[in-house]
Amino acid sequence: MPRDWIDGHLDLAYVSMSVGDLTTEPTPERPRGVSLDRLRRGRVGIVAATIFVDPTDEARGTEWGYGGSADWEGANRAALAQIALYEGFEREGRAKIVRTLADLSAVEPLKLVILMEGADPIRNSGDAARWHAMGVRMVGLSWARGSRFSGGNGNGGPLTREGLDLIHALDGLGIVHDASHLSDESFDLLASTTDAVIVASHSNSRALLPGSKRHIRDDQVREIARRGGVVGLNLCGNFLAEGRPATLADAIDHVEHIARAAGTRAVSALGSDLDGGFPPDAVPEGVRQPDHYDALTDALAARGWSEAECDGFAAHNWIRVLRRALAACPTPAAP
Repeated sequence: MPRDWIDGHLDLAYVSMSVGDLTTEPTPERPRGVSLDRLRRGRVGIVAATIFVDPTDEARGTEWGYGGSADWEGANRAALAQIALYEGFEREGRAKIVRTLADLSAVEPLKLVILMEGADPIRNSGDAARWHAMGVRMVGLSWARGSRFSGGNGNGGPLTREGLDLIHALDGLGIVHDASHLSDESFDLLASTTDAVIVASHSNSRALLPGSKRHIRDDQVREIARRGGVVGLNLCGNFLAEGRPATLADAIDHVEHIARAAGTRAVSALGSDLDGGFPPDAVPEGVRQPDHYDALTDALAARGWSEAECDGFAAHNWIRVLRRALAACPTPAAP
């Protein structure tokens, strides 16, 4: 059944810079699952579009790379280039950056909720307001390798003093916390430091893949649900199954396990991460691009999810989170 969709995690700027211009269709030489036209065809009206700047050695010297947590200048430069790309989409009428609750309600064009994946571009807690003025409405303190602010899922470690200060600054601006790449220690400290909404924009169940701390624990799911947040299903095949190609059924298993752990299906949403460093053939067959997303809710319906629950997974659960956050968000200052 056709539905309207929100995708809670797409690296649109990073993909457009590193893989291919999103205003064009993919080619066999440069395959990718996402384009602006594919989002339109899939009725994806709202996207959490990331600022993802890459600290890996392979990205050094690129437009999207920087030299690690000590390189604030590089992280800032790369992040500003990605904001500029989104602002270009806006000037061209291809997208609208969501800054206010009224922006979220607009019908056309594609709406972009800016999500900073890894906070190294933020110089310190006093710098958070600058990014809020440029449209950032969600922040994950760390990517996998950690940041000046927190440990990441790849290396562990707690929040730093700077991280604790930044949490309070983000709360004051109404910016949503994204826990997808936090270390366990940092997630637990975040939860004990703030009463604000927490989401995991693109995470799956660690109970189904116990060998990887990339995924979230059942008790973390319950904490996110208690605050009215959501957990976005990540479609990367390696994050759905181990040692074999993942299937659509594997994806639905993760959705259902997270809903059972939370005690509510209102926690379940989509955060596909399509093109997040992997090609389309790394995604389960049948859901390799946005105009295939209806296969997810068709499969949930086949497992007994009601129409309202399927609509919640497709869009309404994210809408609830975003409306609450934007209603509490102060009027953006001039950038």
